[in-house]
Amino acid sequence: MRTFSRLLIVAAVASATLVAIPAAQAANPGGSFTDDDQNIHEGYIEAIAAAGITTGCNPPFNSEYCPNRVVTRGQMAAFLVRALDLTSDGGKDWFTDDGDSIFESDINKLAAAGVTSGCGDGKFCPDRSLTRAEMASFLVRGYGYPSTSTDSFVDDESSIHEDAINRLRKAGVTAGCNPPVNSRYCPNSLLRRDEMATLIGRAEKLVPMNPPPRFEEVDIDKHVYPGDDIGDLAKDSPEGTVFMIHGTHNRQTIKPRDGQQFIGANDAVLDGNDTTDYAFDGSADDVLLRNLEIRNYDSNKQRGAIDADGGDWTVEGCDIHHNAAVGVRLSSGTPTVRFNNIHHNYQLGINVPHSVNGLIENNEVAYNNFEQDYNWGFEAGGSKFWSTTNLTVRGNWTHHNHGPGFWTDHDNIGIIYENNLVEHNFANGLFHEIGYDGIIRNNTIRYNGFGHAQWLWGGGIVIASSQGVEIYGNYLEGNHNGITITQQDRGSGEYGKYLAQNNYVHDNVIVDSGLSGAAQDIGSQAIYEPGNNRWENNDYVGDVDWNWEAHTHSFSGWQDIGHDTTGSYTP
Repeated sequence: MRTFSRLLIVAAVASATLVAIPAAQAANPGGSFTDDDQNIHEGYIEAIAAAGITTGCNPPFNSEYCPNRVVTRGQMAAFLVRALDLTSDGGKDWFTDDGDSIFESDINKLAAAGVTSGCGDGKFCPDRSLTRAEMASFLVRGYGYPSTSTDSFVDDESSIHEDAINRLRKAGVTAGCNPPVNSRYCPNSLLRRDEMATLIGRAEKLVPMNPPPRFEEVDIDKHVYPGDDIGDLAKDSPEGTVFMIHGTHNRQTIKPRDGQQFIGANDAVLDGNDTTDYAFDGSADDVLLRNLEIRNYDSNKQRGAIDADGGDWTVEGCDIHHNAAVGVRLSSGTPTVRFNNIHHNYQLGINVPHSVNGLIENNEVAYNNFEQDYNWGFEAGGSKFWSTTNLTVRGNWTHHNHGPGFWTDHDNIGIIYENNLVEHNFANGLFHEIGYDGIIRNNTIRYNGFGHAQWLWGGGIVIASSQGVEIYGNYLEGNHNGITITQQDRGSGEYGKYLAQNNYVHDNVIVDSGLSGAAQDIGSQAIYEPGNNRWENNDYVGDVDWNWEAHTHSFSGWQDIGHDTTGSYTP
């Protein structure tokens, strides 16, 4: 079985440095536990399991994590002792009420490290449920987060843990409890085990790890072995036939019929030998490709080794690499591309034009256009989406592509980018160009844009001549620029003129990322009209400036203009 990286981001506000856990530790379908599938905290549950911080909740089997169970103070002690690698109890028994607790040793180590002083009267209260506010104080003591003057939440004013809660928010360990606004922390709510996994995972600077899915079992109709002509078998078999492909097959091109499925055994490879245009193509409907390695196909530029024109195709769990142009191109229909490793293709990883309700989920897209054979400004890099409606792009890791990480270009409307990790791409990290309404939320975007380091390009997020985009809950660090909006004369599209207007940028964290703001080169001031493009409640740290009306501003000047009056700047 081939191994994929699977280091896929699932949370918004990440720490400044993330630590990758080896992929093999989270490679099993469904992950380490049977009861957390589709839980929004699953990525961090997997990460802390791989780091040895948890083994589950039902020993000796430990097949379950019990994500919805409330955490006790004793359980919290065990988690933190493992996370902080505490080994000494200071040679004493610190509390009078934990003698019968299986967590007594952990509680003593936590006290010796100064992380807890108990619950009063020489007691620790090991069986008492833990609140979110208490957890904030434990984490702040354990990790030493510095003080801040920023009051991040509206519901913790009467809490003795308010200072710790604000420190935790400033450190990027919590985003709050009421997305997308995240104005509340819910300090008195009891902490669940899944929430604790995310808090500790962020504190430990771990990369969330979404495991491959538990794919639905299917009944195999025909087994295919080396020497068989898969194209002829597909053509001569009924619609809906399920094929299991074994071994390596050279120079095969398959045109599926409606409903056909092609499932790879653990050794399944389709190799174009650099002479064959397509592994799969055509316009059949309801096609499934799963667990195949597809490599060395020689399609023309802008065409894919997997190349569909119409129909609903699903590509999942595949390793797609070293193809002459695009790895996966699914045009029209409702495409689903998930849990694939799409890398080292010579032009572009994923291309999805003219789709409706498509899903691009939990893929690793990396090192595409790696030989720089293609001009990235035309159509190269990580992924490009063209004229899509209601496309969802979530949980992907796109990195080290020579071009943008994600690129929506021309008449995209209703797109949602969420919970992606976008880093080390040559051009803009996330580029939404000449499009319309969309949401960009809860992504981590780092170290992008240095190959396009001019004007307000090279941003972690760039909105170019587009309108109606809401951008919130993102963490950006070390990009050439931060979040930028540009207006050029780009004409009109299907839903009206391409205007940079009515974009709303709020509740993001931007660290050491050059310029944020807006600029135009058409001689019109419309982009700057009050309320047209808004920045509110964003937090900035380090080397950051602000551009407005062709001038660079300090943070106080930025606020004088009317932006981020509820935001903050930490030099």
